Amino acid sequence: MMEQDLAVTPQNRLPFLLILSLLVVKYETNYRRRLTQRMRSLQPIVLWFHACSCIRHIALGAADESTLESTAVTNTCSTSELSSSCNGGEDTGRVILDNDDSEENLSSWEFMNAFKQLGSSWSHVISEYVSVVNNADGKELRGDIYAENGLEEGLKLIKQLVTEAAEISSENELIWSFRTSPLSDLGKTVDDLLLAFLRWSIVDNQLTNGHSRDDNGCSLIGGINHFPPKPHKINVSKAFRRLTSYTQWMESVSQDLLGEPLTYRSISPSLSTFSIHVTHDDCGRLVWWLNLGKTQKFQSASETTRMFVWVAHLLFLDNAAQTKGLVVIDDMSEIGFWDYMTLLPLNVGISVDRFLISVTPLKAKNVALMHRPKWAEIAYGLLSWFLTERMKSRVTMVEKGEEEAALNNVVGGSAFIPVGFGAVKGEIEKDIISQYR
Repeated sequence: MMEQDLAVTPQNRLPFLLILSLLVVKYETNYRRRLTQRMRSLQPIVLWFHACSCIRHIALGAADESTLESTAVTNTCSTSELSSSCNGGEDTGRVILDNDDSEENLSSWEFMNAFKQLGSSWSHVISEYVSVVNNADGKELRGDIYAENGLEEGLKLIKQLVTEAAEISSENELIWSFRTSPLSDLGKTVDDLLLAFLRWSIVDNQLTNGHSRDDNGCSLIGGINHFPPKPHKINVSKAFRRLTSYTQWMESVSQDLLGEPLTYRSISPSLSTFSIHVTHDDCGRLVWWLNLGKTQKFQSASETTRMFVWVAHLLFLDNAAQTKGLVVIDDMSEIGFWDYMTLLPLNVGISVDRFLISVTPLKAKNVALMHRPKWAEIAYGLLSWFLTERMKSRVTMVEKGEEEAALNNVVGGSAFIPVGFGAVKGEIEKDIISQYR
């Protein structure tokens, strides 16, 4: 596997590459050469962009409601098929970033060479992420089909589009059967899945002073999703384009998902590996908790993909995530640069980022980052030159010693924090995932 992630881990990278890619896409015509020169002059932070988490990508992708069209995904590699031909290069072995001193004193050449060590190349990763960003948000197109009278009408129309797509061929019929989606394990139906995509197409995520235009009484950082007045006018075609991307991505990783059913029981060891929790906050938003300090490396890329696909479905099928939005909180636990970069094969991260950013119907409201290592602080400081206030508003930097106060403003206090997270007081002993045990 909104966006996994990530060797780069999807769940632990900041949204820096996504932001830079957005800038490249937005100003490509007039400023492409200038940005390229800037990127070259900032080579010491370039690799950091690729340590960005898919979770951070979700936040910034949701924050910037651009007019980029969400098109079908056609170039995702199944993690079981990862090879030098898929990931753009060969692994040359670890030769740098062995200790804290080397991490803080890397040369530009070492940063660029690190992509080869990760089994890829700078140009390959840039092209992949530009592709991801281009599919981040949908747009209104001439000839789109609208439901004028709300979700009930919208559901009928999108089901008709699904039926028409499935009738094209026997292969399409298989793809549109949603056979790899863990719906039954989550107690959901195909209708529930379709409604999630319809709600995604309704939500207006434009910001005013860093908050949703209508926070409906929510004082927490990021606010909640904004819906237009009822009855909702729904762009069914926009929802269906996103749904098409979803079905094609799921088919592209079907080798990882078929065989053993995708259930909580099958992915629970991976959940323990990544120390993931899911709760609701004081505003009713869904909160995804990640504790990097408790993350371990010992599992296959296929297992990780299965886990993130299951978790992503849990997230976007949650009613609160659809109506209120998603919050991500990541304790980076002062992790070393190389350990951070080698949690997962690079292309697994790109693939899951694509899933969470440009495939799933997720709208994130805020990302909070705790216990950041020095290299992350330096990288963010340099990158902040390029960030707009809107982009910065989606990221909450939690300073040392201020964890409890910050999380109180993000989720509402200890009553909404899992026990044992980030060395802060928490009262939640059983999260949403625990109901599947």
